[in-house]
Amino acid sequence: MNVLEVQNLSKSYDGKVEALRSCSFQLQKGSICAIVGESGSGKSTMLRLIAGLERPNSGTIRINGALMSGDDFIAAPQERKTGLVFQNYALFPHLTVRQNIQFGMSSSSSSEDQFEELMRLIKMEGFEKAYPSELSGGQQQRVAIARTLATHPDLLLLDEPFSNLDAALKTDLRQQIKSIVKQLDTTMLFITHDLVDALDIADEIIFLEE
Repeated sequence: MNVLEVQNLSKSYDGKVEALRSCSFQLQKGSICAIVGESGSGKSTMLRLIAGLERPNSGTIRINGALMSGDDFIAAPQERKTGLVFQNYALFPHLTVRQNIQFGMSSSSSSEDQFEELMRLIKMEGFEKAYPSELSGGQQQRVAIARTLATHPDLLLLDEPFSNLDAALKTDLRQQIKSIVKQLDTTMLFITHDLVDALDIADEIIFLEE
């Protein structure tokens, strides 16, 4: 089953600067896909189009078979069942780890069980009362992912998830994220300029050129 289907997607700015041209690919449920390219190749534009933060000039985007973007239609980001983790993590600095993760949860009685399961998955037990400023970059990244996963997205989108980390942390965090995604059978798409990131954890790799 294809979670994501992108067909002939193109995007230009001011009618002149072409960011993407006729891109097509599919992503199956449970897959991890990396989009690799140099700065200016269109990686971030692709991610923003899929998340619904940008409108394509032409082409279609479907998630679980439902049209999300087309020539005369675009679904709002909150209607797409996608979760986007920004490069700077975008955690709320005035909220604790618990409050950040629970921000997107429902108020049902099962939310505490879900919270504890997410804390176990990201290996952050004991940090429930910590604030983002008290965490390392890798810990902040894991909290940001847990907060996004708490909304049960069909597609997890990550913007350069390893770029802010030193080399020693990168390897461990890549494997931790892969383990979390595979345990939850979540579909993940991430962008990176580092081919090592892609080769280490991705099931599929898309290269953007020019």
